[in-house]
Amino acid sequence: MNLIGRALIVIVPLIAAGCLQSDAGKGIVARGFAGTWRLNRVQSDIPPVTKSQVIVIETDGVFVKMRETLVNDKDQTLTISVDGKFDGRDYPVSGTSFADTVSYRLLAPDTIEGIAKKDGVVVVKETAVLSEDGKTIRVTYRSFDKEGNTLTNHGLFERIDVR
Repeated sequence: MNLIGRALIVIVPLIAAGCLQSDAGKGIVARGFAGTWRLNRVQSDIPPVTKSQVIVIETDGVFVKMRETLVNDKDQTLTISVDGKFDGRDYPVSGTSFADTVSYRLLAPDTIEGIAKKDGVVVVKETAVLSEDGKTIRVTYRSFDKEGNTLTNHGLFERIDVR
């Protein structure tokens, strides 16, 4: 999978991460996922085409903004952006040709599921789990190619700062 594809793989779960649902169904701001996160290459099995990756997540509890900056193994910088809501709907992605849209769903207060699509076809399903101390996020990626093959990878992101 190319660098742009790997970039999108991390976007999906993190975009919505600042939004949680209360038992009453009302959106509340959860500081847990909001902030700046850096990929730990040593503790991840993301292909080496991604040299570095930093994600910034901002949220007001309803709207979510994500800006991701990646540097590939050729020292090229890519910026990928998504503005959306935590409502299960597809939202457009800019800065990558790997996917057109992403949608988000909360599985638990510390777990986000994201789905990326290209031309309406699912290309990535991922799950992001926030550590109990709020210092790391572990992401499991399931990528699907046109032949129906599935590739599973894991990434560990460490908090740089809180938003």
